Amino acid sequence: MLEVGGRVIMNTPTEILDPRHSALVIVDMQNDFVSANGKMAMAGNDARAIRAMVPRLQSLLAEARSRNVLCVHIQTLTLPNHVSDSDAWLYHKAKGVKSTDWCLPGTWGAAFIEELIPLPEEPIVTKHRSSAFVNTTLDQILRSTARRTVVVAGEQTPGCIDATFRDAAYYDYYNVLVSDCVAAYRQDLHEASLLIQRARHDVLESAEIIRHWSEVAAEGSRVSQAPRAGVVGTATQYRTSK
Repeated sequence: MLEVGGRVIMNTPTEILDPRHSALVIVDMQNDFVSANGKMAMAGNDARAIRAMVPRLQSLLAEARSRNVLCVHIQTLTLPNHVSDSDAWLYHKAKGVKSTDWCLPGTWGAAFIEELIPLPEEPIVTKHRSSAFVNTTLDQILRSTARRTVVVAGEQTPGCIDATFRDAAYYDYYNVLVSDCVAAYRQDLHEASLLIQRARHDVLESAEIIRHWSEVAAEGSRVSQAPRAGVVGTATQYRTSK
């Protein structure tokens, strides 16, 4: 812990990544964005780096689930007839990735890829802009479940990931970006985004994050197995942590 202005705050990765107050937020891993037959790839965007990242994100998600980290899935939708898009937003969409009508409700393109389908109990947050915090229920879900840290993964690094990751800090959460579980259509923009984020925020590889989760679990196990005061040599001396 670190004392700043008389306040004690978390300042180590292990403290910040404690599973009890962390959420893994997975952004836009949907067919239209990721799959070779999705609308983005069909419009000429190169999604190979995103598909190559999927196994690492699968492993991170499995670890998060095993450690009771809250897993939140972000789903972009474009409502029919573009009623969710302003004129300015349509301009930005067309300029950025050469397509505007992705992820229509009820379509295969809007569905999550098979490798990262949410479990029934995992919340799905729908968004219509780059940031998963803009006009969504994400902040409400995080605060209602006492989350203090947002771990961000998914796609696009310079787009929806960047916007969501920054907003996590602006909404007063500790934020951690998973550098090997984010990707983009353009590698130069991906690397530029990571360079900028590293200057101010925590950017860690998935193996590092899992290691810190493990350290918290190990510490909790040692605490839970410590002898109770005044109780010696009995079967009730220890209690087992999950």
